[in-house]
Amino acid sequence: MKHWSTRCFAICLAVFALTNPSIASDAWPSFDRFTTCFNRNQPDSLRALAQELRAASDPYDRHLGILALAGAQFRSDDLATCTRTLDSLERVVARDALAVRAVAQRIRSMLMSAVGDPERGVLEADRGLALLKGGKLPEEEVALMVVRAEALTQLDDLDAALQQFAEAQRLTSAANYLRGECLVRIGLGNIRYKQGRYDEAWQDYLRTFTVASANGFDKVAQSALGNLGGVATMTGKYDLAVHLYDSLLTLLGPRSPELRARLHGQKGYVLIEMEDYSAAVQSCKRSIALSDSIGDLRGSTDVAHDLAYAMWQLGERDGAMRLMHQMLATAVQRNWAEQQQYIHLDLHDWYKELGRSEQALLHMSRYSALSDSLSRVRFSQQIAHSEIAFETERKEHRIAEQDQALRIAEAEDRRKSMQRNLSIALVAVLLVVAVVLWRSLRIRRKLAAHERELHAQRVDELMHQQEIKAINAMLEGQEKERDRVAKDLHDRLGSMLSAIKHQVGALEHEVQLVRADQGTQYTKVNRMLDEAVGEVRRISHDMIAVTLSRFGLSKALEDLCDTVRLNGRLAVELRVFGLEQRMDRALEIVVYRMVQELVSNVLKHAQATELSVNVTREPGRLSVMVIDDGKGFDAQAQHAGIGLGNVRARASAIGAVVRVDSTPGKGTTVSVECPIVE
Repeated sequence: MKHWSTRCFAICLAVFALTNPSIASDAWPSFDRFTTCFNRNQPDSLRALAQELRAASDPYDRHLGILALAGAQFRSDDLATCTRTLDSLERVVARDALAVRAVAQRIRSMLMSAVGDPERGVLEADRGLALLKGGKLPEEEVALMVVRAEALTQLDDLDAALQQFAEAQRLTSAANYLRGECLVRIGLGNIRYKQGRYDEAWQDYLRTFTVASANGFDKVAQSALGNLGGVATMTGKYDLAVHLYDSLLTLLGPRSPELRARLHGQKGYVLIEMEDYSAAVQSCKRSIALSDSIGDLRGSTDVAHDLAYAMWQLGERDGAMRLMHQMLATAVQRNWAEQQQYIHLDLHDWYKELGRSEQALLHMSRYSALSDSLSRVRFSQQIAHSEIAFETERKEHRIAEQDQALRIAEAEDRRKSMQRNLSIALVAVLLVVAVVLWRSLRIRRKLAAHERELHAQRVDELMHQQEIKAINAMLEGQEKERDRVAKDLHDRLGSMLSAIKHQVGALEHEVQLVRADQGTQYTKVNRMLDEAVGEVRRISHDMIAVTLSRFGLSKALEDLCDTVRLNGRLAVELRVFGLEQRMDRALEIVVYRMVQELVSNVLKHAQATELSVNVTREPGRLSVMVIDDGKGFDAQAQHAGIGLGNVRARASAIGAVVRVDSTPGKGTTVSVECPIVE
């Protein structure tokens, strides 16, 4: 019989292959079909798919057709042709067809491992992984990592293989790809199974079965369950193995005939190990029937060998011999040299057991001849593998030359691009310098114009200040002159007239001695002196405001506003209401003096461009308001100046109230409210 540890491991890999993920099935149904056929090892289906897709109008489907043909050649062990097909695909496939390119690299990696160059297999897997940086196709990335780990296992670098699976686990965890995590854990279990670490492999498969069952990954769970059966078989736990195989067959139902055929065959082997040959015969027959239904002649031939062995042990030697010779005929027809070899070996043993030495010797000689033939075949395969390696190396050399030429072309392009960029940069710098110089010249012109404007403004301000000073000086001079004349009239001329009147009064007792007509003249002179003194006093008061006395408060205010108005510098507006009838003369003088003082303050301090004087007379009250748009001041913090003090003093004398409203930068409003008696 065959080495059954290999059979069990093959079951593990077969179940694992049937659960490999399909890539982008929602976006590309054709790719889903390819993945299914490739993972199920169906070369005929792959060829049919290739023929269909290569006639498609979509270039992506046509390229997928080439990939399907390469997959069929790989699954048929036509590795040299597969290499050439992959090379032709590489020349035409679009750069953005990442799925096709990645799977092509995966097949290359598997191919190189198959021809005995697993080191190159690792390299090809690395190239495929380089295409998928950034998590573009996490499922295919996991598949490439698994293939890479298998190549590392073939190199006996088991630590690196386990590390690769650990990296795949991190990827599946980061992408929250539970199905992929289960598949990676199955791969870990397969490595440990191959190492004979059956307890660890059992834990990997059991963990996978638990997670897959909880998340509805039926195929993955079935894979784990089948692999658990393989571990149980290899550890001699045959009852457990049979139970696991039966459980998995129940879960599968009518689905997956290929897997069910393998499971029935594996169960038959376990039953043979348990020496339950009758049950083994039934299980093997079910396996053969399923394999025949799907056209898997090789699978049915392998299980038929177990069936013949069980029948031989049951004493059905004629039936076992007929079945073995049927298997031999099929193997010869299909040119399955290895199957022919172990069939001849078993027939040698059986004929020897029957005492038929001639037939036993015949089958031994054929076994030896097949061994020599297989050696030659293996040698030929090694030559073919060497040719593949040579072709691959030559292709890589050609690719390297192309890469070198491409690098040279890219370097030339970079040099030209650098020259172009330098030229553009130089032009840009010159433009920037020109713009900067132009802006600098423009700014200088603006600054010069601004300086001229500021100079003109300063000149205007100085002239305005001089005009204001001149007006103030004129007003002050007029006021002082009037005061001086009034004082001179009152003090000097009035005093002289008073002294004359006093002297005349001193002579009054002597006048009694004069005649009566002279007394009348004396009385007249005395009255004229009294009138002169009164007239001097009246003139001294009238000198305070001549216009006010002649024309009234309205005209006096109008003259005042005309005096201070400066065209283009200070606009003065006067509004009076209710002053048609004259008020008390003393009240008019006080009001005039207050307005005059307020206007003088505006001229001295406000730097205003607009001034408004409003005087309103209403029954029982008089309102005065002086408004400017000057710089203002803080009415709360600033102490009243002399001007405002004079205004408040005059207002208090007539029972008026003064209010000041001013804010820095927003002008000043002074209002005076005075009660009057009609």
